[in-house]
Amino acid sequence: MDITNEQADYLLKLPKKIIKDDKPVDKLELEQTYPFTARFELVSKEDDEFTFLWAIKQSKRNSIRVSLHYQENGSQIGLMRVDYNGGHINPVVINEFVPKKFCPYAGKEFKNSDHHIHYHVQGYKSLAWAIPLTEDDFKIKELKEGTVINLTFVDIIKEFAKTVNIETEIILNPLLL
Repeated sequence: MDITNEQADYLLKLPKKIIKDDKPVDKLELEQTYPFTARFELVSKEDDEFTFLWAIKQSKRNSIRVSLHYQENGSQIGLMRVDYNGGHINPVVINEFVPKKFCPYAGKEFKNSDHHIHYHVQGYKSLAWAIPLTEDDFKIKELKEGTVINLTFVDIIKEFAKTVNIETEIILNPLLL
């Protein structure tokens, strides 16, 4: 199953809340562990036909990956993912659905130091296309040296939640070093 770019945009903009104990919650408090890994199911009160999966993964090699997937009938379609310190290669072939801002990056190989953001593009496998964070509106462009497991990580989580319209207030108690 594939969705259009317009459907993906609609799903990203829907207001969402985290589900805990089978109910949407207004606030969620988490203790940061290292490395931090979490998965949350999300729903939208505005359009309850859709469910989402929000995944956060931090590795011991200072890699952070935050993603949002739309879930349907047991399958997942990636809508957006932010990667810090993770490599990726974009498709070489550009179809008619690739947004113009992605075209200069056809075939681009992102090195671990090239922080980037993935979006759903119709006609390609899940989250196949990415652009550098420097070319996107996502506010946190890089990891600050020495704070990867502290405040920058918390800021990334909160910025991602804001970007994909998660209304649940996230309180992530930072790891104290």
